[in-house]
Amino acid sequence: MLRSLTQGAGYWAWRAFSAAAQRLPKRAVYAVAQAGGGLAYLLWTDKRRIALHNFSAVLGRPATDAEVTGMVRRSFRNFAKYLVDIMRFPGMSLAEIAALVAVPAETWRSLAALRERGHGLIMVSIHFGSFELGGARIAHELPLCVVADDLENARIMDLLAANRSHKNITIFTPEGAAKKVLRALRRNEVVGFMMDLGPRALAFSNVTTDFFGRPTVFPAVAAELARVSGAPIVVAAVRREPDDTFHTITLEPIFVERTADAAHDVLQATGQIVHQLESLIRQWPDQWYIFRPMWPLAR
Repeated sequence: MLRSLTQGAGYWAWRAFSAAAQRLPKRAVYAVAQAGGGLAYLLWTDKRRIALHNFSAVLGRPATDAEVTGMVRRSFRNFAKYLVDIMRFPGMSLAEIAALVAVPAETWRSLAALRERGHGLIMVSIHFGSFELGGARIAHELPLCVVADDLENARIMDLLAANRSHKNITIFTPEGAAKKVLRALRRNEVVGFMMDLGPRALAFSNVTTDFFGRPTVFPAVAAELARVSGAPIVVAAVRREPDDTFHTITLEPIFVERTADAAHDVLQATGQIVHQLESLIRQWPDQWYIFRPMWPLAR
């Protein structure tokens, strides 16, 4: 009963904030959001502790170091701006998203060339920049399916899924997603996965690999599906620019070798994915929103 009431209150609060974000000037809403992000850093103690632990690993400094705490504060503020983007998302036309999210011409050419192989395309990313707008931008041009990352509030999850579907994005729930994804790849479609699941990766087939010099667990599904289907993997992200427009980044495609040792193939490919994700985070760490422990927390 209490859970239902809490989720209901959260849902209607989200609807109310979304309505305000869509009606008020974006600059003003961003300013309020950044102040809210700073407040969340102070009050959201559990998530702050997790973020400090994660960025300590990224920066190679103690969690109490000024550089780490400053980076986490900026991440909280950027995350608050990202929430504004999601709230404004339902009212944005595809043309508005296309004007806001830049995709270099060579990126379109590269994605088209990879799809000409006829095995579909797997795009993997992390909670970085504005992945929601990035997905809608890709879906404007290419058939895109995304395996959804569950939220605790099922009503908000359903609302966000509906918003994505209105922007030409097909949503697959994690349960039974593998078969649906294989069918999509056989139709030569693009399929998207998030890699930074933290402890949730343990609920799926997973591998342990080094990430910023420390071993941790990542989902193996992208590499497994690429190995079975022959689809190339592209690590992608959408970076926020200082003027709050966005720039799409795609890295060198990864082709999964298919030998007699499937476990080795999947481990190697996942390691390549993680190495490329590291390169993104190293360049723009404060655009990574990671409130799940990517490495085990000290007790």
